[in-house]
Amino acid sequence: MTQKTLAALYDEHAAKSETLSVTQLLTGFVVSTLVMIGSTWGLLYVLSVFDLISITMSNLGPYTLVMLVGSIGATIVGGILCIILVRFPRSASPALRIHRFFKRGTGEYFVSPDKKDQSFSTVLRRSLYGSVLVAGMALTIMEFDLMVVAETADILSFGAWVFILSTAILPFTILILYYGPWVIKDAGLFHLDLRDRSLSNVGDDLEDILEFFAGVDIVLVWREFTITTGLDVPWLPIFVILVVLGPLYAIVMNFTLIFMYVKNRATSRMIGLLVDTYKIPDMLGSGQVIRDTVMKTIDRGLVSATTMEELVAAEAAAGEEDLAEQVEI
Repeated sequence: MTQKTLAALYDEHAAKSETLSVTQLLTGFVVSTLVMIGSTWGLLYVLSVFDLISITMSNLGPYTLVMLVGSIGATIVGGILCIILVRFPRSASPALRIHRFFKRGTGEYFVSPDKKDQSFSTVLRRSLYGSVLVAGMALTIMEFDLMVVAETADILSFGAWVFILSTAILPFTILILYYGPWVIKDAGLFHLDLRDRSLSNVGDDLEDILEFFAGVDIVLVWREFTITTGLDVPWLPIFVILVVLGPLYAIVMNFTLIFMYVKNRATSRMIGLLVDTYKIPDMLGSGQVIRDTVMKTIDRGLVSATTMEELVAAEAAAGEEDLAEQVEI
């Protein structure tokens, strides 16, 4: 089966999945705006408490406006990244290289796409994952500065620089480490590990790996903040981390809302890249090849020769029936 036929079948199934309504889309942008405003006001309030800046009603608006303009600008960048991903799906391939590095050639890949949920809860949940990922990377890059940070003003300044750095690396992080694993996951790219006979979705593996390291980075930064500042101001480490996460969550939510409307097209293009360019077998066109690979993982010492022959024959018959059903569909 050609990739064009496979993509057509995927599009047919994807059309039946839940999609965001206009009301949910507008609600998402309202929520992200409120999160951005709340984060900005919270930061300004704490800075004024420590007499680092003087906040009045007259200059509260300009500070908030700057943050909102930055959010809009980042959203435009997110739209450009979506266009790049749809037109050039290879731009997300570094995420696949990360998975291959960790697996080190211990198994086989195959494609088995399925319809995915596009509910509003997915937007909220994945936005949190994306903001944690970006913040974790930024904190890791600037972690060495923590060893010399000692004063409250220095920590607040450090938090500001972390946010700036987080924003600067957003395009790279969003395209390769956020959009990439997501579209690979929806494309149904699976990995069969021949060592432990485990089967996993590559996108899920990538997100688990990235989220783990991002979470560990944030925890380590929190510990170093606490050691550096002492227990007199235990809220400061949490505050600095939240200062980073708050605005980033609002920005990544906008990225996610935009991506939800191109996700199916991006997934179809990714399927084409995997099947046509990377020559990865798919369940419809190369079902028997995949079944033969799975049969190789069975420990032949546990079954008799007769039983093995029966298993192989049964698998072959099942493959022919499944392929006939898919063709009819």
